[in-house]
Formats: sequence, C-alpha cells, structure tokens
Amino acid sequence: MRTLKIWMRYGVFSPGNFVHWVSDSRKNSVFKIQGLIMAEKKKETWTDVKKIIAEKDKKELIKLVGDLYRLNKANKTFLHTRFPVGEVSLEPYYKIVSDALYPDPPWKKPVSLSAGKKAISDYFKATNDKVGEIALMIYYVEMGTRFTSEYGDMDENFYYSLESVFGKAIDELNSQPEEVIDEFLPLLEEIRDMANNVGWGYCDSLEEMLNNFYDVNSR
Repeated sequence: MRTLKIWMRYGVFSPGNFVHWVSDSRKNSVFKIQGLIMAEKKKETWTDVKKIIAEKDKKELIKLVGDLYRLNKANKTFLHTRFPVGEVSLEPYYKIVSDALYPDPPWKKPVSLSAGKKAISDYFKATNDKVGEIALMIYYVEMGTRFTSEYGDMDENFYYSLESVFGKAIDELNSQPEEVIDEFLPLLEEIRDMANNVGWGYCDSLEEMLNNFYDVNSR
C-alpha cells in the first residue's frame, strides 16, 4: 500500500510517464521504477471517419446526412447552400453576419466576431463562390462599422478583425474582373467614409488599404 501511494504521488500512473525516481526512506537511497506505461488513446481524425463511411451503403449515407440536417440550423443552411433548389441565396449568411456584428439590441446579445467569420467560411466551403465570399466579407465590415459608429468605441481586437477582413476583401478584388470591382469598390468607399469618426486609427487603416488598391489598379 505504501509503495502504491508513492507511485501515485509521483505520477507513475500518468500517461506518458515512462521513468520516475522515488526515495526509499528505509534504505535512504534512490531507485528506479520502470515499465508501468499507460498508452494514450489515439486521437480520431477525419481519415478514421472516412474509412468507416466508405463502407456504408447509399441508404445509410442518406440517413446520416438526414441526421446531420436535423441536428442544427447551421447544418441545414450549409446543405441547402451546397445543394440548392434554384439559385444559391446569400440571405441566410447575411442574417448570421448581421446578428453577429450588429446584434439588436446589443445589451441582450454580445458581438461575436467568430460567428461572423464562420458564416463567411461556411458559405465558401459550401459553394466555392469567390464573389459571394467577397460580398459577405464586405458586409461583415459594414455591420461592424455601423455598430461602432452607433454605439461607440470597441476594443482593439474588434477593429483589428474589421481591418483584417477589409484587407482580405481587397486582396480578393485584385484578382476579379472589372465588373466585379465596379460593383464592390463603392461599398468599400462607403465603409471608409462611415468610419470617419471612429477611433483607434480605424479610418486611417481603411484609407491606406484603399489607396494601395487604387495604385495597383490604376484608379
């Protein structure tokens, strides 16, 4: 029993602890305890799941997708976007971004930058539509800018997130045809103008990114 207590005290039963040194008071010496190893459980990955799914028949796969569809609203939105009946709509994703960046009223629900970004990512994963992704990124920045313009200064991380998404939208526009640029550039300029009275150097950052875009595209 005494030996067991010593082992527990020095963590011999912890996963990955191969060797421990403990003191034997009777001999006033140190001896080595080896060989007690608890194997850590292997972390499951998509590769493991994919192997199992590959063995399922069509009926089982349809049931699985149905279970995922009913599991939550995000899955429903993703599947309807991936397999649309008619044209793909951005509206469900605009709604998610709006609720995340411009909660109404804000004292009942906090701003969630991560939820807004996830909506953009989910849309692109479902559609691989770059133009729609740009539209959602610009809307993300617009909603955040409207929120801080109406309710006051936010923290540094908030503005960093808006600036980052604004910059990504501009980067994506650089590879788009003129008609797409002509559609979105006025929206970016409106956001910059809206940010004129916002602190933290936010407006200056947007202005700088737009000026660089003008230079690259000779505008």
